Amino acid sequence: MTEIERVPANDKNFVGIGKIVFDKDAEWNIPHLHFMVDKTNAGNYEATLLEFGLISWAEKRDEAIKSLIIQTHSYIFNIMEKTGFDEFIKEVDSYLMDDYWRQYRKIEFTLAKDGRDLSHEIDRHIVQAIKEMLSEETKNILLEIAKHNAEKLKSEVDRLYKLNPHITYNEIKAAA
Repeated sequence: MTEIERVPANDKNFVGIGKIVFDKDAEWNIPHLHFMVDKTNAGNYEATLLEFGLISWAEKRDEAIKSLIIQTHSYIFNIMEKTGFDEFIKEVDSYLMDDYWRQYRKIEFTLAKDGRDLSHEIDRHIVQAIKEMLSEETKNILLEIAKHNAEKLKSEVDRLYKLNPHITYNEIKAAA
């Protein structure tokens, strides 16, 4: 391979990296895909998928990423309908995006020094979601226990009133 066959990345101003993760229930078992976002000299954003060399542009970073995700899904479905995984394997077995991969790894390891790499960010989101789910679930359990205890207490008070309709609060409190 010659340098001309590679997509150069040395003049890029990378402002973000990310992964596209397919739902485990997706029709095909597609590995996580990696992308980088470059802010161009014109002020637009260019999102590039490293595995397949797909590129999208937009005026806003998030729009470029969203466009790349849509393009990637469309591309995958198109390939799977025609030639399948063999086409993907052929594409990822090239040196075309080596300069991008090199930059991607440098950025990921630089972020990892401070625990801000993608794996830690994804883990943080998962842990936060679990905490929110658990706190909501815990709150619901506590409310259910409180409701059950209140119903038990009401039943006990009703039983005591049936035994002695003139019973006072202090007598009930003393019996508890």
